[in-house]
Amino acid sequence: MEIKLVRHCETEWNRLEKCQGVSDIRLNANGIYQSNLLKECFSNLNIDLIFSSDLQRAMQTSEAINNSSKRNIEKSKKLREMNQGDFEGLTFSFLRENHGDDLKSWRENPKDFRIPNGETLGEVQSRMINFIEDVVNNFHKLKNIVIVSHNLAISSLICYYLKKDLRDFATFKIDSASISTLIYEDQKIKVLELNNTEHLKK
Repeated sequence: MEIKLVRHCETEWNRLEKCQGVSDIRLNANGIYQSNLLKECFSNLNIDLIFSSDLQRAMQTSEAINNSSKRNIEKSKKLREMNQGDFEGLTFSFLRENHGDDLKSWRENPKDFRIPNGETLGEVQSRMINFIEDVVNNFHKLKNIVIVSHNLAISSLICYYLKKDLRDFATFKIDSASISTLIYEDQKIKVLELNNTEHLKK
């Protein structure tokens, strides 16, 4: 079984470098363009099942991917981005200037540091791992599964399967509309591909 982890396409908040979290933002024009490239990329893959975060930007991305396969899209809140609480809607530059100590604490201990009124990255990682393990347990006979989620949600999951400390989440990129691939074989899950963006180079 291969599990394609797709980060949603670009939103205006991504372009403006705003903290997005669970704020329900739609794709911008470039995001829609990216979604069409994803649609083309997946057009020749026999997709068995699609799971998606229920946030609009993920669902729009899922619907584009699903254009040719016409599968039911299974929505789940477990695939949402990390709830970033009071930081949502603020630009990263503002956060660096005004909440530098909080950002430092978060980078040093993302597993346990809670953004005010938000989640810890450890909580996000736990729900993502549980989701993947449920998929593997329930659908291991399928060949191709697509999961559309978000930057930190995917990063935390990749850390786990690469056996990296959660503090290493920022050492690799998960770009908008990128594809990372997990493979399940011999009762183990491994990272086969990370942050593939070749389909966007058109």
